[in-house]
Amino acid sequence: MMPTSSGAVPPLTSSIPMLESESSLRHRLGSDAPLQEALEGVSDLGTLNAARAPGARTTTEEVQEERARRLRATLGVLPREGRAKVRDEAAEAFCVIFETFLDAFEAGGARVYADQARGLRADDGGVLSVDFAHLMAFDERAAQALIENYLRLDPYLSRAAQRAVQRETSVDAKVSVAVFGLPSVHRVRELRADKIGTLACVAGTVTRTTEVRPELIAGA
Repeated sequence: MMPTSSGAVPPLTSSIPMLESESSLRHRLGSDAPLQEALEGVSDLGTLNAARAPGARTTTEEVQEERARRLRATLGVLPREGRAKVRDEAAEAFCVIFETFLDAFEAGGARVYADQARGLRADDGGVLSVDFAHLMAFDERAAQALIENYLRLDPYLSRAAQRAVQRETSVDAKVSVAVFGLPSVHRVRELRADKIGTLACVAGTVTRTTEVRPELIAGA
């Protein structure tokens, strides 16, 4: 800033124009139709300092919501309006279907998974092996739901398997489910973000292995 002829430096505010109020701005630009239309709906210039609206949802959130919607539609479970979500009704419906499948599916005149549950031993690690083709033949909707929502449905798979084993052996033991025979096999480089949470079969070459170390859950 340059000093005046008298050598005094003018105050800083003298070079800053005063902002016009909304009413004076409307009056001065009243004859300009496009600008007048742009000002319509503006009621308070102070809203510029208002809190910003939440940002758009991420792609992952949209994918998860779409999967949940498709799972409900596939299993015929309608969302209940006006009620707090206290349980996953779509996943529970799948659990019932899968438990019925384990109990009733037959191949070659034998109840495949009921017999497997009856012969499950403690040294098997409590794993019930399920052929995906069998589930596909029993209920195609449930098979498709399992592919798209495996991470969400995994606890309900174990719950259904545990009930099936308990019904056949009267032993309440923790059981896991291993699914094999998926219709498609992916290369490692084909794995993308849209595969997160899904059931996928991956083929690749193992180039390096590391020692399996125990994990400490609790210590004293």
